[in-house]
Amino acid sequence: MMIKPTRLPAGSLLGVVVRIAFLVGVATGLSACGLMAASDQQIVRYEYRPRFGYVRIERIEAGAPDNAHPFGISVDALSQTLASLKVAGGVSKSAVPMFSERELKEIVPHLVAALAKAGPKEDVTFAVTGGHGLFGAYSARSVTSGRLFVRDRQLNVIFRLVHDLFEDGELGGGMPPVFPPGSRAYRADVNWRLVPGNSHLADKRTDWVMLDTTTLPGPKEKTGGTGAVAPAGPAADSRYQEIENRLNALDRLKAKGLITEEEYSERRRAILQGL
Repeated sequence: MMIKPTRLPAGSLLGVVVRIAFLVGVATGLSACGLMAASDQQIVRYEYRPRFGYVRIERIEAGAPDNAHPFGISVDALSQTLASLKVAGGVSKSAVPMFSERELKEIVPHLVAALAKAGPKEDVTFAVTGGHGLFGAYSARSVTSGRLFVRDRQLNVIFRLVHDLFEDGELGGGMPPVFPPGSRAYRADVNWRLVPGNSHLADKRTDWVMLDTTTLPGPKEKTGGTGAVAPAGPAADSRYQEIENRLNALDRLKAKGLITEEEYSERRRAILQGL
């Protein structure tokens, strides 16, 4: 006995197609929301949040070793350090400064504050906008983003976006764009390369630079009565000096009521484990 296939009316077939499309759209939307929520879960707090950009503390990336945080550094020292970084192959074939003076003035104080508050399992991330190119500050607006953390006496900066152009008018009145920071897990797929200068690149990655914290700019050393510069302490003392700086930064945070007694005890214990 032959069974004839049942033919659905055209309207019913269209309804099935519409329902399938709807379900696919819902699934895609839920997936996107899940990705967005996962990203949001990494954020601990914002230290600075203008319309286009940010400085924030994030949970450390999965599988990464603990950082030497909190870390104390002066605004002047970090400004000089970041001002020394250059990039080539982006807006210019020759090496140009990574940050403009205006960008440094905008974000460095917030980066210093965030490094002093971050714990061993937290990174500091940022995004800043400005003008780069032939016309300097009057060039088309661009964004630079990255990730900072200190470990093994090295200040690490991993960049993701460098002088990437975007237009305010194209953004509309909705949410500001998401400027992702750099990552330990993967290299940024870019056409630019960092010029290390006094620093060095990590694992030959052109998006990750490391700077020795023992040689970062700092207060001028005191001189004796003869005008000679007082000799620096032994290199072996640098590790203890770093721990002392971190403990002092932690004490200041507690005195100002910026962390709880429990957070203070936990992070103090983590710092002393480095002895």
